[in-house]
Parts: sequence; C-alpha cells; structure tokens
Amino acid sequence: MVTETLNKDYVTIKVPKSLGAARIKRIKDYAKSVEEEKSTPVKKVPQKIINELSREINAKAWEKILKKFDIKAQ
Repeated sequence: MVTETLNKDYVTIKVPKSLGAARIKRIKDYAKSVEEEKSTPVKKVPQKIINELSREINAKAWEKILKKFDIKAQ
C-alpha cells in the first residue's frame, strides 16, 4: 500500500490489484463510512424522552401479549 499527499486536504491511497475486487471494495466502503462519520453531527436525545418512548413501547407490547393469550388485565 502506498499513500501520497496531494495537498493539505487530500491523500491518495494505492493498493495492489492482487488484493482482489472484494477486498478493495471493503477498503473503499470503510473509508467512505469514516468520512461520513466525520460529517454526521452527533445528536443527543434527553434521557426523559428515551424513558417515555420505552414506557410507551412496553405498554403496547403488553397489550398485544394480553390480547394474544386472551388474558384480562386487572
């Protein structure tokens, strides 16, 4: 593998063709995911909202279970 610095913003990476198309594609996919990760802003969801969604999902799941087994809620 050979790396060349083109300018302050770009680097060229050369890999031997003998790696095969599948491995080269994996390298490209990895580089693309790293690049996208850098540009994607990190979003924080407040714990309060997570808890509310969790309770709602659990309640709906229990409703389905009770209905499926024909159990009367007390």
